[in-house]
Amino acid sequence: AFQGTGLNKHCKFLLLQFAFEEIGMERVEFRADNNNARSIAAMKSIGCTPEGILRSHTIKADGGRRDSIVLSILKDEWFSHVKENLRRKIADL
Repeated sequence: AFQGTGLNKHCKFLLLQFAFEEIGMERVEFRADNNNARSIAAMKSIGCTPEGILRSHTIKADGGRRDSIVLSILKDEWFSHVKENLRRKIADL
């Protein structure tokens, strides 16, 4: 129901702003199913950098295992370009 509305970008902006500007985090890490291309693309579109794959990382509902991709944004990236790029994307919605 909320796909394509931009709600994810708004939420991520607020989360990242709080993490970097309020509590002074050095990095924020995201993980997703490595087969979930849509989720990975969404995270890359907000400025996340892929760091690697955690193999056989999580147990799925059917009992099988899945690989997870790890992506992150660093504090210096947030202040140098990610914040403003994400702000522009939100304004364009």
